Amino acid sequence: MSLGQRVGAQAIVGTFLTVATSVAEAEAHIATTRSRFWRRAVKMWTDMHTLPETNPLRRGTDRIRKFRRYHRSPLYQVADSLKHIDMETLETINPFTLAPWDERVQANIDGQLEPQTEAGGLMQIAVSSSARNKLVGFGVAIEKQPPRNRKLKLKTFSITLGARAEQNPFSAELAAMAHVLKMVVGIKDYRTTLLTSNKAAALTLRNPRRQSGQKFVCQTYKLMRRLRTNGNRIKFHWIPTTEDNKLLGLAKEQARTATQEDALPQEHVSRMKSTTLNIARSQAVPSSELLENIGRHAKRVDSALPGKHTRQLYDRLTWKEANVLAQLRTGMARLNGYLNQINVAETDECDCGQARETVEHFLFRCRKWTAHRTEMLQCTQTHRGNISFFLGGKQASDDQKWTPNLEAVRASIRFAIATGRLEAT
Repeated sequence: MSLGQRVGAQAIVGTFLTVATSVAEAEAHIATTRSRFWRRAVKMWTDMHTLPETNPLRRGTDRIRKFRRYHRSPLYQVADSLKHIDMETLETINPFTLAPWDERVQANIDGQLEPQTEAGGLMQIAVSSSARNKLVGFGVAIEKQPPRNRKLKLKTFSITLGARAEQNPFSAELAAMAHVLKMVVGIKDYRTTLLTSNKAAALTLRNPRRQSGQKFVCQTYKLMRRLRTNGNRIKFHWIPTTEDNKLLGLAKEQARTATQEDALPQEHVSRMKSTTLNIARSQAVPSSELLENIGRHAKRVDSALPGKHTRQLYDRLTWKEANVLAQLRTGMARLNGYLNQINVAETDECDCGQARETVEHFLFRCRKWTAHRTEMLQCTQTHRGNISFFLGGKQASDDQKWTPNLEAVRASIRFAIATGRLEAT
């Protein structure tokens, strides 16, 4: 598997065969083998706790967690690393949300709200969720117009659903829909439009699967069937957050009220699988940081390794450009300083005769390439000679908002290609 990882990383960024696998993985921004296995194992352990109680795998989780000196389950290590997370309170996810023959909701996600022209009572319901102050809650705004053109009635309320470590805005949005339909289940002959700005929730209602929040989806469908038996019609409508909707604005205000610092949860809701899985992975999946004695040049150039920024550096480059950048960032390049280390060159001195031919010497000091450096030097006045700046790396002094200067990186690549020094002979 490590060989496959190395070959894959080399194919992406064009590093040399002598580059350590972990450094090549960091440059190509691919997860390590160990990290991949742990992510799968953590997901399997979490999935087992969402199975119905009748499932033998679910009943066996207690025995897996027990310490045994011998004949220990392969999942024991995963269970032990996640012992601080209460998996027993996870939601149950059944194999099927709805029967294949059950009619699905026709949720409108084109952003255009259709006018209501049918006879009878009209009602618009807006739901919104909020996640802040380590809490998750939802707000609801109901605009109701009874039959015979009576005066509009407006009602708003909010509910604090639970802690952010257990819930998420997506589940709160689904919970709000189920809650509000339960409130109005006794109405008759109404044309109801339910508005949401959460597109994922609207798509989930339209095509429910085995995702987190399944309980709320089932409740919503059950309540809709009861409402339809009383002559009601229900439509779900997604409205983008960029669109100004008065009712959704009121619902959002209520949602923020539900997540004030002094708010207390008002509902007893099971932990959401998606939120718990993210927390479990952050705790159990091993760090992919480079070992102390590996990739010294790469870590000196870029203290943010491994990081997502490497995708910005390599994604828009041709393979030749990526190969050049990888040589400069890893230090394993076709320069005498490195070629001498692997017994390919007789000396490590540069052809200019002034110093050892390293990446820094090649980029900034070699007199042979002075005319080629014009574009590089025009990129900055304050970072001249800064190898991290010109190779898209982060220095220890850079703050958290740092981003690589892609213009300087491309200028460095063009300089190296123009010299022809890094090309195979």
